[in-house]
Amino acid sequence: VFRKCSACHKLEAGDNGVGPYLYGVVGREVASADGFGYSSALAGLGGAWNAAELNGFLEKPKEYAPGTTMGFAGLKKPEDRANVIAYIESIDN
Repeated sequence: VFRKCSACHKLEAGDNGVGPYLYGVVGREVASADGFGYSSALAGLGGAWNAAELNGFLEKPKEYAPGTTMGFAGLKKPEDRANVIAYIESIDN
């Protein structure tokens, strides 16, 4: 499922693509990947990414953060979202 994400996101720390790098995203402050220019929608959210917040964002990004520039429609299946979050979290352990 992560292949859908990898079109825009990379898993190496500091290696931004079309989207910010995802290494260490679980537990990281929202809109805080160095060197990436975030939309005001994400920059204004505050808080940190945890599994619940990532689940909400990945389900329907444009509803979770109205005005986000992320063009991805979201992952409909809860198990796909859970698997992506678990995979991303496993990368930085």
